[in-house]
Amino acid sequence: MRLARRARPGPRTRGTACCSPTSAQGIGAAVLLAGLALVLLMTMAASTQGSETASPASSPLPARPLPNAPARYRPVGCQSHGDRPFRSGPARREVAIGFDDGPSPDTAAFVRMLARSHARATFFVIGDQVTARYRATLREELRDGDAIGDHTFTHPDLTRSGDVRAQLADTLAAIRSQTGYTPCVFRPPYGDADASVVNLARSLGLATVLWDDDPSDYTQPGTREIERRVLAQVRPGAIIISHDGGGPRGQTLAAYPAIIAALRARGYRIVTIPELLGFRPRYVPCIRLCDGIGVARSALTPSAIIERAS
Repeated sequence: MRLARRARPGPRTRGTACCSPTSAQGIGAAVLLAGLALVLLMTMAASTQGSETASPASSPLPARPLPNAPARYRPVGCQSHGDRPFRSGPARREVAIGFDDGPSPDTAAFVRMLARSHARATFFVIGDQVTARYRATLREELRDGDAIGDHTFTHPDLTRSGDVRAQLADTLAAIRSQTGYTPCVFRPPYGDADASVVNLARSLGLATVLWDDDPSDYTQPGTREIERRVLAQVRPGAIIISHDGGGPRGQTLAAYPAIIAALRARGYRIVTIPELLGFRPRYVPCIRLCDGIGVARSALTPSAIIERAS
């Protein structure tokens, strides 16, 4: 860097003192510092201007998602199999509970009861009742690990109905519209299903599920009697039928905490009907929001099917 030269002293003026050597040296030092400051300021300005006019390619890139994202998965259904009605599951120390005829004003209390008991069930719903009023309850069922099944649109005897396909398909559409979930199990009202009903259900991806443990809780025989009847009939692989809709269900609701505790005391695991029958659950990654029903990858069963999100 080339330093500024010291200026020559001008001609003396009478009555004015000339600069002393010491003063001249001080002035020179000040000039030198001013020059250095000017160079520093110019360097900083050039650096700032360069960063402001940098090409987009040199700008920092937005953070990319981690390779294992998304970390949560939403249940969207299950994959069933079998061409005959299921009355029970394999003879191992597991049982499944199915609640019919909801959703109803009592259903939310059943969901909370199961959550407190750390148990899961399958809710067979009537399509005509699957409305926005019960959307939160249905999604809470899925969030807690319960399963949803098809119980027809208006609860007719399908062996006498002229439009079985609509009864099943319209219910599937109603469930899907409120939850994004497509069931793979179907329970015919009154247990009435002939070969044509079973085959038509199969064509829609539905396995027909009946039961082998029936406390007839819909007759409202009393809480203790419901409990006694369930436990008297239970055996390995049993499918228990009860009701969360179709009338007042306070007795059934009150009976099940004791039933669940007694089943566990006998060494039974309480699972959903699809799980009891070995049906594979289906999930999709949560690309946006899971709406409160997403689960971590570690919570998925080894048999889970993970599908591409649409």
